[in-house]
Amino acid sequence: MRRNGFTLVGRERQLEDLVTALRTLPSVVMVEGESGSGKSRLVREAEQLLTADGTRVATGLCCPLREPFPYGPVLQAVGQAAERLPADCLLPPETRTLASFLPGLAPHVDDSQQVAGAMPERHRLLLGIRAVLRVVEPVVLVIEDMHWADEATRELLFLIAREPPPGLGLVLTYRAEDLPPTEPVLGSAFRRPIGVSGGEIRLQPLSEQEVTALASEVVGRVAGRALGQVLHRRSAGLALAVEEDLLTLLDRRKKNGPQGLEQETEALGRSPVPRSLREAVHERLAVLPEPAARVVEAAAVLAVPAAQDVLAEVAGLEADQATTALTQALHRALLHEPEPAKYAFRHVLAQQAVYGDLPGPRRLHLHRRAHGALRGQQRPPLVQIAHHTKALGDKEAWLREAEEAAREAVAVGDDGVASQLLHGILKEEGVRPQARSRAALALADIAHKFTRFAHHLAIMRRLVDDPTLPIRTRGRVRLTLAAVLMNHAGDVASFRELTKAMEELEPWPALAASGMLNAIFYERVQTPAEIALWVDRAETALRGCRDEGRLAELEGAKLFLMARGGDPALWERIDALPRTSPHPEVRRQRLIALYNVGTNALNRGEDARAAALLHEAVRLTTDGVNPSLECFARTQLLRYDWLSGAWDGLEERLEELNTSCPDMAIAQRERALLGGSLAASRGQWSKAMEHLEFARGAGERICGTLCALHAAAATAEVHLARDEPDRAWEALGPAIRLLQSTSSWFKLLGVVQAAVRAALGIGHRAAAQQLVEQALAAQENYIAPAADAELYVARGLLEQDTDPDGAARWFRRARDKWRAIGRPYPAARAVELLAHCHDGPRAAADPSCLGEALDTYSRLGATADLARCRHALRETGAKRPATPGRRGYGEDLSPREAEVARLLAEGASNRDIAQALYLSVRTVEHHVARTLKKLRVDHRAEVSAALRRGP
Repeated sequence: MRRNGFTLVGRERQLEDLVTALRTLPSVVMVEGESGSGKSRLVREAEQLLTADGTRVATGLCCPLREPFPYGPVLQAVGQAAERLPADCLLPPETRTLASFLPGLAPHVDDSQQVAGAMPERHRLLLGIRAVLRVVEPVVLVIEDMHWADEATRELLFLIAREPPPGLGLVLTYRAEDLPPTEPVLGSAFRRPIGVSGGEIRLQPLSEQEVTALASEVVGRVAGRALGQVLHRRSAGLALAVEEDLLTLLDRRKKNGPQGLEQETEALGRSPVPRSLREAVHERLAVLPEPAARVVEAAAVLAVPAAQDVLAEVAGLEADQATTALTQALHRALLHEPEPAKYAFRHVLAQQAVYGDLPGPRRLHLHRRAHGALRGQQRPPLVQIAHHTKALGDKEAWLREAEEAAREAVAVGDDGVASQLLHGILKEEGVRPQARSRAALALADIAHKFTRFAHHLAIMRRLVDDPTLPIRTRGRVRLTLAAVLMNHAGDVASFRELTKAMEELEPWPALAASGMLNAIFYERVQTPAEIALWVDRAETALRGCRDEGRLAELEGAKLFLMARGGDPALWERIDALPRTSPHPEVRRQRLIALYNVGTNALNRGEDARAAALLHEAVRLTTDGVNPSLECFARTQLLRYDWLSGAWDGLEERLEELNTSCPDMAIAQRERALLGGSLAASRGQWSKAMEHLEFARGAGERICGTLCALHAAAATAEVHLARDEPDRAWEALGPAIRLLQSTSSWFKLLGVVQAAVRAALGIGHRAAAQQLVEQALAAQENYIAPAADAELYVARGLLEQDTDPDGAARWFRRARDKWRAIGRPYPAARAVELLAHCHDGPRAAADPSCLGEALDTYSRLGATADLARCRHALRETGAKRPATPGRRGYGEDLSPREAEVARLLAEGASNRDIAQALYLSVRTVEHHVARTLKKLRVDHRAEVSAALRRGP
C-alpha cells in the first residue's frame, strides 16, 4: 500500500488515456462513473503526473446545495489557476467582468483600454477566462460532480469546451445516473471540436481479479484471493466500498491484532452487499474519539463543504476541541479538504452512510443546530437553510425559506437556482394551494428567460391542469406556457393555450389584455384586421390601468403593428422610446418592442434601421434581463448578414448560435433557411434540399409566415436552377395561398419572382400576371422596399420576351432598389437579368452587366451563380481580363476541382455537378477523375472524409 493510500488498481488504462489527452492540449475529457467508482481518485493520480511536468491543475466543485453564485465551480477553478499570474501581467479590458467575480484579478486588468463593442455577460466572462488561461497555460481545469451543475455553469463550460484555448485541458467528472434523462453532461449539441484531443472515459466496476489484486496488497497474494472474493461480492466492484472495507480491516488489525483471514472475512461477509459501505464507514467512525465523531456527524448533516467554525457550532464543540476533532477525522480519511478551509466527506456515499445511521432524534438535533449556525452567518446561505428546515419537518417554514431563497436568486440573476427551488416547491406533496400558487407565478415570471425550457414546459403543463390552483394563477401560468410554446418551441398549438388563458383571465382585464397582445403574433391563423382588433380590445381592457409593465406591452404591440406595415410615423416613435426603466417588466417589454420592430423592418427591406435596432436589443440584453430575447435578436442579425452579403463564416456563426441555444426553434429554423439558401447558391442541391425540407416542416408548425415563405421560395429556386419549373410551381403553391390568406404581401421573400419564373417556364403566363397584379394591388397598404424591388423583377420577367426595353427598365429599378437597401445578391441577380434584355432570341447578353454580376457572385462565393454567369459570358465571346499568369496546381486541387470536390462531398451526381457549374457531363467526368486522384481516394463516398483530413 502506498504512503498516501491504496495503489491504483483497475484504472491503469484510463489513467494513461487521461494523462495522454491532457498532455496533448487543447483537450476536453469527460470522466463518467457511478458514485464511488473512483473518478476523483483517477483525476488526482493524473494531477500528480501532470504537476511533475509543470502543468497547473485547478479544481472546481459542483455542490448539491449550491448558493446563488453564477458560474461558481468554473470561477473557483479559474481563481486557483490565476494564482500563477505574473505580478506584472496585464489582462485585456474584457477581463473586467471576470474580475468582478474574482477581485484578485483587478490589479491585472488593463484600464487604459475600453472594451470593444457590446456583448452579453457570459461572452465577456468567457473572454476574460480565456485571457487568464492563455497567460497561465499549460493548465488543466477539473470540474467535479457536473451532475450537480446549474444551467449557467453548464452553458459557460459548453462555450469553453466548444473552442478551448490552445493550452487548456478541461476535465469534467459526473454521474450519468444523476443527469436529467437523455441529457449529456454538456447538452446534446456538444461535439468535441476538430483538433481538440480527449474523449470520454467511463469507469466500470472493478472485476473480481482487480479487487483481489487490491486485497493482496493488504493481506498477501494467497490470502488476498479469498478476501478478494468476499470484497467483490460485498461491493459489486465499487472501488470506494472496497477501499472502505480494507480500511476497516486495517483498523481492526491495529486494534485487535491479526485474527486470521477466515475470521476477518467472515466478519466482513455478515452484512449484505448494499450495506457494505455504510458498515465500513460506521466501524471506522466508531473508533474515533467522541468529539471527532460529532464533527463527522455534523459534516454528514451539512452535506456540503463547511468551514471549521460551522462544523464546530453544529457539533457543539469549543474551538480548540473542534481543531483536534477535525484533525482526527481528516487523519482517518473520513473527511477531506476539497477547497481551502472547507471540509466534507471524501465521497457522497460516505456522507449518506453516516447520515443514514444517525438516530432520528440526533439527526433532527443536528439539523436544528445547522439551521441556527447558518442563520447566524453574515450572509446566510438561504438554500442550505431551507434544506435543513425541510429536514426538520417544518413544511411551512421551509416553504417560506425556499421562497426567500428563490427571490434572492432572482435578485442576483441566478435564475437557475431560483428555478430549482421553485420546481422543488411545486413537486412537493401537500403544499398549500396559496404557496403552490406563489411558486407557480414566480416560475412563470422567469420561465420565458431560459433557452433550455423543456422541464419548464413539463411542469407548466401540469400546473395549468391543477384544479387546486386558483383559476387566476392557472391563467397566468398558461399565458407563459403559450408564450414559451410559441417563441421558444415554435409550436402553433400555443394559440389554443393562449385562447384558453384569455378565457380564464376574463375577470381580470389587465391580465387578459396581456393575452390579447400576444395574440397579434399569430399571423398565420388570422387576418390583418383580426390582428389589429386584438390591440383595440387590449387598449379598452387597460383603460385606467396603472400597471407600467402592461402599458409598456400595449405600447410595444402598437409599434409592432406600425412596423408590420411600414407606418411612416414609426421611426419617430422608436427614436422617442425610452430605453431604460427602473421597472424590470417595462424594460423587458421595450426590448421586445425593439426586437419586433427590427425584425419587421428587416422583412420589409429597411435593413440599416433594422440592424441598428437588433444590435441595440443585443446590447441591452447583456445584463441577463432576457437571454432568450438575446438569442432571437442574434438570430435575426445572422439573417441580416445573409441579406447584406456577409456570407464569409456565416455557416459557422449559425452553428455557433445553435450550439449556444440548442433548444431554441428560431435558431434551428434560421440555420435551415440560411444554410439551405447558401447551399443553393453554391450548387449543393442535396444539402440545400435537406435544409429547406426541415425549414418547410418547421414553417408549418409555427404561428408566423416568414419561415414558410422563405423555405418555399428557396426550394423553388433550387428546382428552377435544375430546370424543373413544374416542381418549382408545385413547391410555391402553399406559399402563394399563405400570402393571399394572410395578406402578408409586405414580405414576399422571393415567392412572387420565383413564382413568375416557374409559371412562365410551364406556360402559365396568365397565372403569373394575376399573381403580380394581386401583389401590386396590395402595395398601397404598406411601405416595403424589398417587396417593391421584387415586384420590379417580376414585372420585368413578364415583359422580357415582349418588351425588352421595358423589362430592362424594371430590372434597373430593381437593381437600384436592392443596392439602396443594401442587398448585393438580389442586386446581382437583377443585373444578370438586365444583361439578357435584348432584341431577339439570338442576341448576345451584355458582357458588361454579366461582368458586374460575376464580380458580386465571386465575392460572395455563390458558386452556382458564378458558373452560370461565366457560361453566359463565354457565349457572348467576351473575355474577362487575364490574370498575370495561370499557376500550376500540381497535386493541389485547382479552384474548379475544389468546387467539384465540395459537391461530391454533398453526394452530388455528375449531372448535378454539371448543372451547378454549367459544364458538360463529360467535362465533369474528367474533373471528378482528377479530383479523386489528387485526394488519393478510389470512391466518391470517400471524398468527404478526405476533405476533412486535409492535405
